[in-house]
Amino acid sequence: MAGDTEPVLQTSGIVEVDHDQFVVSNDDTDTLDVQAKGTLIEVGPGFLATYTGVSYGPARVTVQVWQAEPVAEYDNWEVVEQSVITASAAIEVRSLEGRPSEGLEPIAAGAYHVRAHARGRDTSTSQEVTEPVEDYLFQFWPTPLDDLAESPVVATLKKTDRAWSDEPSNDTELWPDRSMIYVRDENGVTRKVDPESDLGRAVRALKLAYGGRPLKGKLTDQTYAKALAFLDRPLVDWLAEQDDEMLDEFKAFCVRTCFAVSGLDNYPWVNEWADRAIAQRRLDEDYFDLAERVKWDPTIPKRIVPGVPARRESLQQYEAVKTLAGFYEPVPYDSLHRALETYMWALDTFGMDGYEEFIATLRERFDISGE
Repeated sequence: MAGDTEPVLQTSGIVEVDHDQFVVSNDDTDTLDVQAKGTLIEVGPGFLATYTGVSYGPARVTVQVWQAEPVAEYDNWEVVEQSVITASAAIEVRSLEGRPSEGLEPIAAGAYHVRAHARGRDTSTSQEVTEPVEDYLFQFWPTPLDDLAESPVVATLKKTDRAWSDEPSNDTELWPDRSMIYVRDENGVTRKVDPESDLGRAVRALKLAYGGRPLKGKLTDQTYAKALAFLDRPLVDWLAEQDDEMLDEFKAFCVRTCFAVSGLDNYPWVNEWADRAIAQRRLDEDYFDLAERVKWDPTIPKRIVPGVPARRESLQQYEAVKTLAGFYEPVPYDSLHRALETYMWALDTFGMDGYEEFIATLRERFDISGE
């Protein structure tokens, strides 16, 4: 259908923000009759209201009407929310006081899904501006009346800005302790210890044994091989023997598994990074930047996991994103380096309680043998 390729209506213009909001409504709409709200939009009979970062001044708005649901593209937006509205008369973008916007055409009456996008809301929070610093995109497409729930909901599909969050992020409280390492004592009990303690020095000595024999060949100068070989030397040796195609398959499996165990596979906008990196065998954005976006997103639950032997504890969701390192621009690193880096972040994602099972899964999946 036409809605799959291009909108049947696209119009852009300027709306005046008033008291931190603007609306899409008509003259007869009661915009106080709110039935559902998110951190970007709230909806009610025949209207949606938008929460802005600025308190007063102009904002750029684009409205699209499609015949069918458009492809979701979130990369250029900081927050995306979706809901439904039913309008008995044409609606348009207006100021909170009802002043029509400049250059934006009305949307015909009907029942619609609406996907709202925004960026720039953290730029001039609670200020009055004279030039636009915020951008908004609204995509409408028809929905059958029979599909409408009695009470609408607002679904948050992406959120990386801080504007209008219900609670301040508590991720600083969850940030891992980087001063201590994890070990297992003589009884197999997990302990969190000072790196300079007797147990700390013992596990570091074990790490430097590289699993019982010196590193050779391609592994000799591999930093991550030196850090991880003692955990399962045959797996590290196997990686050194693989071609680029098999290393890509290994990295992809690590990424998918870590996204699943950390719960990131429940967030479409995060999954898109993995899908694109794996499909193109390349990640164009810095994986640390992507990990930071997840770290500070208050809608994504976080969990601390104890480090694998000789390593520090981790924020699981942060480490899971860093497994994408395997597909980051390889120069000046070779493909083996990137595969080992992905493996390291994957082990940090699972932590002490899950890394041995994860290694066993890798061995089975890739038929890795040896002692």
